[in-house]
Amino acid sequence: MMKYSLFLSVFLLVGVIFIGSLNVNASCPAFPGYNVTNYQRYPNDIVVELSLLSPGPYGNDIQNAVVHLSFVNAEVLRVRILDADNQRWEISDIINKLVPSNEPFNSLYETKVHAADPFSFAVIRISDGSVLFNTSPTDENGNCLFNGLIFSDYYIELSTQFESPNPNLYGLGERTTQLRLLNNYTYTIFNKDEGTASTPNINTYGSHPFYMNLDSKTGNAHGVLLLNSNAMDIVIQPQSLTYKVTGGILDLFFFMGPSPLQVIQQYTSVVGKPHMPSYWSLGWHQCRWGYRTLQDTMDVVSNYTYYNIPLETIWNDIDYMDDYKDFTSDPERFPPDQYGAFVDSLHANNQHYMMIVDPGISNATGYQSYEDLISSGGYIRDAADGVSPVIGMVWPGFTAFPDFFNPDGVSFWQQQLQNWYNVVKFDGIWIDMNEISNFCSGNCWNIDPAPQPGFDPNFPPYIPGGIQLSDRTINMSSIQSTAYGDVLHYNIHNLYGYSEGVATRRALENIQGTRSTIISRSTFAGAGYHYSHWLGDNKSTYQDLYYSIPGILLMNMFGVPLVGADIGGFNGNSNGPLLARWMQLGNFYPFSRNHNTYNGVPQEPYVFGEQVMNISIAAINMKYTLLPYYYTLFHFAHTQGNPVVRPLFFEYSNDENTVAIDQQFLLGSHIMVSPVLVEDAVTVNAYFPDDTWYDFFSGELMTYSGQNATLDAPLEVIPVHLRAGAIIPTQPTYNYEKPANGVPITTTIARTLPFELIVSLDQGIYAYGQLYLDDGISLDTYENGFYSLIEFELTSDSVTFKLSSTIDTNGYDASHLNIGSIKVYGATSLPSNVVVNGQSITTYQFNNYLLIENLEIPLSETFEIDWS
Repeated sequence: MMKYSLFLSVFLLVGVIFIGSLNVNASCPAFPGYNVTNYQRYPNDIVVELSLLSPGPYGNDIQNAVVHLSFVNAEVLRVRILDADNQRWEISDIINKLVPSNEPFNSLYETKVHAADPFSFAVIRISDGSVLFNTSPTDENGNCLFNGLIFSDYYIELSTQFESPNPNLYGLGERTTQLRLLNNYTYTIFNKDEGTASTPNINTYGSHPFYMNLDSKTGNAHGVLLLNSNAMDIVIQPQSLTYKVTGGILDLFFFMGPSPLQVIQQYTSVVGKPHMPSYWSLGWHQCRWGYRTLQDTMDVVSNYTYYNIPLETIWNDIDYMDDYKDFTSDPERFPPDQYGAFVDSLHANNQHYMMIVDPGISNATGYQSYEDLISSGGYIRDAADGVSPVIGMVWPGFTAFPDFFNPDGVSFWQQQLQNWYNVVKFDGIWIDMNEISNFCSGNCWNIDPAPQPGFDPNFPPYIPGGIQLSDRTINMSSIQSTAYGDVLHYNIHNLYGYSEGVATRRALENIQGTRSTIISRSTFAGAGYHYSHWLGDNKSTYQDLYYSIPGILLMNMFGVPLVGADIGGFNGNSNGPLLARWMQLGNFYPFSRNHNTYNGVPQEPYVFGEQVMNISIAAINMKYTLLPYYYTLFHFAHTQGNPVVRPLFFEYSNDENTVAIDQQFLLGSHIMVSPVLVEDAVTVNAYFPDDTWYDFFSGELMTYSGQNATLDAPLEVIPVHLRAGAIIPTQPTYNYEKPANGVPITTTIARTLPFELIVSLDQGIYAYGQLYLDDGISLDTYENGFYSLIEFELTSDSVTFKLSSTIDTNGYDASHLNIGSIKVYGATSLPSNVVVNGQSITTYQFNNYLLIENLEIPLSETFEIDWS
């Protein structure tokens, strides 16, 4: 290995390394960290050896460290900082193994490593020289900003300075927060049962140590992921960001973008692109903690039918269980035979059923699932003897917890789900309380542990968030069995819900043989590859109505696109106007479910009178009408990593007015939603980026561009606008009439209705769109080619217009589907002639937009429509 003097400068091209001196004040930083002793350049990796220069503040410093700078591809750089002498806990099974054999061609970045005291490195965008990450403790004027690298057994610190102060940062979840992060705040990342109705900005159910940095002047963005499952604080100050981590290693990924969309595509290429959802999961869902009996649940379904409100899926909370024990039903309130028959009746009506399952397994005497868990050995163990199960307390009382890292725990889980499926043919699973939530702190037979002498994992030397790590969860000294040996829960607490989600997905796919539908409370980076999420226990307030928007935007940025909030609010009491506004907004969530608590007033759409019910029906029909568009967006989420719902700055990244907008959002690239979020308001102040926009419902050309506008929005109206240049595939459901003694429309029926294409002409008189089709439920339809992808394009010379289709892939039989009508927004007059596949037709009219109707154009065949 070649050795260099600390004062010798060497400059290498591609994945550039710079070894050079750095003028550092002797008193700065307080903890300088490490110096470089050696480095070696390999075809796709640069290895830098470090030696401890001075100890950190918490002792047990790593004496020798090693840094690997790996060129994953032209857009992604990975930097790992390891203990050179000992193996430490690190995450191995989440990321895709993206390691090339050589340095990438045309790399978007270069790196610089400074060998002077102390060691630091920088990541630079080649195209404009922007410094994206810079761990040098001093700025260009020699001012001390932060410490050097600190690497000890139970505390790791690394900082970066910002090229420009107060940058636009997004991410670092999960939390209830505004979209743009604060520039003077400490964000704790540690999974916790902390309702979204609690204090804003504190850590809640999931861990996503990923952020995006947007330069709104250039429109360029980049992202950074710290792949680490230990508890951490991330301190943001106007000039710097500091990671303070309680263990593991530093495993950093840098995503070069340069667009926000490309950052997320690159991020999901590493942690996993989102799971393709079942089509039915995009429909309307109803739930409540408080359907105390099977009859209560059946009555809700009957009321939906009576009032002609679409209902795709009915859910049950923990009410159905016998003493809140998993995989049981109360023999009197939910008799198993009647329970199973009820779910069968839903299926006969093309409806679906989901219910809750918590990870805590009651240790009640005679409870078969507990006996099975103990027999399997697949449980989290108490550190006191290394054998006994950790005992917590959740809804059924004292509970043990499956260890989903242990193959025996995974096998136990699948068998329990299989046993339950034999009784109730559920369609999906709702997994809750999986942070792990625990009603006491630590082991419930040793409540509220006090700090112990020596290293105590409940009270590490540095405590992120300032609260003992075992607060409302299990003891951090608990033992889990992984493929790499026994690991303290301290190291993998943030992965518990993720591991349960993975186990549940595999179990359902084995049991059902179809795509799994799993809604989980706890998540980690990469969760969207396996399952989906709802935002947790919110409140029935307009404030929480607003918070749901940044919540779904952030989860889409984290690669979890099938996400929504409890519509109407979970805690507290909703009311008619609030529910109406939430139904309007919530049916633009990718996942749309009404859910509230047992002691709140009922909030089903039919309980607040005819006006609210009609608003609810219109909102659900809007969602169902747009399902072909949603499903196509999910296809591109699944194959490219694209967010389904995204902030305005994703499409207008160099418009500084968009950087903090989180009361509006885009569905895909072209549909902008601007909901009412203020009590009693009948207008909305909406921002229109510099573009051409149409009212989605009327086709009216908007006169606003690059400015704010006050829009009328009485209770029955939610402002929705369509960006020019799009062709949106829809299947209108508004006029569907349910058959006598039948149920209102479901996704099964909606999928068979005639399509309507909504075309929005841009200034160049052009529009484009796509439609993805498959059977909506089978596994790996895209991977196996069992799908169709159709492209639509409108072109014009300002006199003649041509709308045509191209079948890109034809692996799904779409012969039963046809296009029934076409709307063209931006058309200015009634054409003199319309020709469909060479034949003139007369079924067209003009009123704000061109409407061509009574078509029966097979989707399985290409078409061309011309007019002038």
